Amino acid sequence: MATEDLRVWRFERIYRELLLCSLRQVSLVRQEDIASKCGVSLGLVNKTVKKLEAAMAVEATRSGVRVLSPARLLNLWAAERDLSKDVWQLFRLDPITEVEKSLPRDALVTAFSGWFMVSGRKPAEYDRVYFYVTNKESFNLWLSFRKGKIRKTNPNVFALYVDDEHLILSSERGVVSVPQIYVDVYSINGPEASPFLRDIATTYPSLSIW
Repeated sequence: MATEDLRVWRFERIYRELLLCSLRQVSLVRQEDIASKCGVSLGLVNKTVKKLEAAMAVEATRSGVRVLSPARLLNLWAAERDLSKDVWQLFRLDPITEVEKSLPRDALVTAFSGWFMVSGRKPAEYDRVYFYVTNKESFNLWLSFRKGKIRKTNPNVFALYVDDEHLILSSERGVVSVPQIYVDVYSINGPEASPFLRDIATTYPSLSIW
């Protein structure tokens, strides 16, 4: 991944941490704590907070940062998110329901499958699975057992890779955090995206712009 892409991803860690704090109903979070949790510099945190203040998404006080509008922050992130840059490998493997059930143990599922695993609901039918690879050796071993079934045309399996410890630490039970699911669905787009985004926002009203 290019240096520029990594720089952008560090900004995304800050967005994610602020949203997770908001969902946990933490009213104020110190900039130093954000920097430590996200593994970024304090300067980067301050620069990002200024940008979010200008968008009226957060407020910086002497005691820390307060999220004023989680929905505005989330949708600002969603508009900037480019999931395609994180696609490491893509291929076709059917059926998709079996792929979901047999993913590598250390994979972190996102997007449509992620929300289905979190909520138990499918607001729309989907035919693609997206997941983050946290261990390349484990993934390659998983892939080697399926070589005979893999096709290159019309891919429906998208393996993502980023160097982001915060993504891993903020995930639970093999699924990324809800804000990450939302922005990934938004970035993927397609006819199934809107029903999923609405279902997430209905479940978490503070994230809703509707």
